[in-house]
Amino acid sequence: MATPDPSSDYTTSLPAYEPERWHLGPLPPSVSLFVAAALAGVVAGVLAFALKWTIAHLSVAVTGYVSAPGPGWILYPVALLGIILAVMFQRYVARRPLSHGSDRLGRMVAEGDFRVPGVFAWGPLAASALTLGFGGSAGAEGPIATSGGAVASLLSRRLGMPPRLVGIMIGCGAGAGIAGIFKAPIGGMLFTIEVMGMELATVPLLALVISCLVSGMTAYALSGFTLDVPLEKLVTFDPALSGWMLVLGVFCGLYSCYYIWMARRLRGLFDRIGQPWANAVLSGSILGVALVLFPVLYGEGYGAMASVIDGDMTPLVSRSVWPGVSTAPSPAVVALICLGVALLKPVACIATNSGGGVAGDFAPTLFAGCMAGLGLSCGLNHLLGLSLPADVLALCGMAGVMAGVISAPLMSIFIVVEMTGCIGMTFPVMLAGLTSYAVMLTARALSRSAKLRKRCR
Repeated sequence: MATPDPSSDYTTSLPAYEPERWHLGPLPPSVSLFVAAALAGVVAGVLAFALKWTIAHLSVAVTGYVSAPGPGWILYPVALLGIILAVMFQRYVARRPLSHGSDRLGRMVAEGDFRVPGVFAWGPLAASALTLGFGGSAGAEGPIATSGGAVASLLSRRLGMPPRLVGIMIGCGAGAGIAGIFKAPIGGMLFTIEVMGMELATVPLLALVISCLVSGMTAYALSGFTLDVPLEKLVTFDPALSGWMLVLGVFCGLYSCYYIWMARRLRGLFDRIGQPWANAVLSGSILGVALVLFPVLYGEGYGAMASVIDGDMTPLVSRSVWPGVSTAPSPAVVALICLGVALLKPVACIATNSGGGVAGDFAPTLFAGCMAGLGLSCGLNHLLGLSLPADVLALCGMAGVMAGVISAPLMSIFIVVEMTGCIGMTFPVMLAGLTSYAVMLTARALSRSAKLRKRCR
């Protein structure tokens, strides 16, 4: 799932829902659509759980050395091997490129092409498991959204649905994939509406709700009713910190500008090279160097996010190549590490999913936001003698950067509160997310205005 390009946004406007066109046996048309959406949700939830399980176990299998002492130099060849295996899978097994599949899915729906290739139902999952299991610094949401949409397309066409309902089902399946992978039903719904840009009437919207609820709860149950970012300590918010949430939002918005700028530059580099194997070696090498410098960049980073929000900074310094870094770093050291991680995260992410690997862009923005919020709090506390709560800023920073980079503030807010279970933090998360999004919109408008003035001269 690529970082959205503001110059190429698309909106999907489906024809009005016509219930008399299709139904399942004696069931009324609307109920028939709800049943089909629920089936798609069950499949998407199972696939989301299976993908998470596979990535976790593959990662453990190939990184048994992580607990060993000393720097993690071995991460370089492991990351390179993962990208090469993903490219080999796409070329010789799937026989088609699978990266950024959710973007292709969205454009197919926007253009009225609802016959999603069957390989999209399973290919992105296998390629993503190889990419992330070997250390790819990205997320699994793009592949599962593609797979969920493809499964919904296959199911609806098998049931004989007319094209317009197939398009609705694709949106339901993609949203269900996001709901299942994050265990965030509301976030999945908003993905279909905000990111895919689908305009849905009342009955299709209810079908989307059902699909995402069923998928999210299916994945939640299969995983033993656990969250992806399980917090041991309760994160609470003091309303007196509201002003600092606005400061955090501005910081996240400015950082989002850097994130998008770096992502575009790297993606342009890979596009100019064009040769798959050269891209694979280059992207694997970039990713490997990033992991050696900061091993915390390995994989999706959910465990690291949970640890630092709970106050355990061990993941930041584990397997570090930097001399003199203790297992209990000072706030100044934490701020410097977070700065380095935040600067390299978009590099590692784009190297993962634009140079040959198959992964998503949502989880990286959550991780980058967590590091940005943590680094800002520790830096200000050290420099200005403040006592800002690192856990609050780290948690709210997740939504701040995701809202700015993905340009989906509502989805970002609900994904963060759902995947952490911190429903009581909705207000500060909202402040940071909406402020970051506003800063991003302002920066985008200023950039376009500057380009226009330059052209007019």
